Amino acid sequence: MYIVKKIETIEYSPGAWTGCRLGVFRVVDGNEEKIGEYDRNYPNPYDTFFPFHLSGKDLALYSAEYTATRIMELPSCRDLGGEENSAGGFCPVDYFVPTYLDQEITVTSNNETFPNLRVSEKRVNNPSEEQLSESTQSRSYTNGVSGQACTDVTTKRPISSLLYYPFGFVAGCIWGDDSSWKIQYLDLSEADKGVIKREERFGYVEMPNRWRLKDAVEMYSYGSNPEHDYSNHIRLNIVQTFDVRDGRLIDPFE
Repeated sequence: MYIVKKIETIEYSPGAWTGCRLGVFRVVDGNEEKIGEYDRNYPNPYDTFFPFHLSGKDLALYSAEYTATRIMELPSCRDLGGEENSAGGFCPVDYFVPTYLDQEITVTSNNETFPNLRVSEKRVNNPSEEQLSESTQSRSYTNGVSGQACTDVTTKRPISSLLYYPFGFVAGCIWGDDSSWKIQYLDLSEADKGVIKREERFGYVEMPNRWRLKDAVEMYSYGSNPEHDYSNHIRLNIVQTFDVRDGRLIDPFE
């Protein structure tokens, strides 16, 4: 696990906005070890550091220049590449790279009328801490035919490690359009080479105020069954504006 913390305010010149120096820490068993640092030329770091694992490497999305997203190699903290600073660039404030694991589900029952052993597999997107390890649940009921007291036992066991999809999302704004944060898509398939491709793939979509990006993106059934279109679908919780008089959707550029 890697985190960043603000360790110093950077003063550039009197009356100008400040920057911040951020320390990069590796966390093992609750103990924090500083492994590097970098300067960000904006006073607020927001949530512009997101570690993930792809192609056998620990990496992180980060923003030292406030109008650019780049890739950091971990634990070396070496900059691998990414976007260049631009006066009219996209200013990131939050990142999210979705995760998944494959899970085996085993159901056993002592029901004498319907004895069974069922084993299935399921993909779990953005698993919770509890889903990273094996768990067992029991359900007790009465057999409606024989009156037997029955118990079904469901065991869920991860059969893969926690994995990251080769894409992510960034929330932020084009410089000067900071009334709300917009969500854009990040192609991370070559992130280990320092290559990022950012797209306004979903159009001009606004994230709800005071939300985190990870809560605005729902992976739904993504990756669950490659033979079906719904396996390519996600859900975005976004803001839309309507005219209450006629229900007309308001174009943000009107």
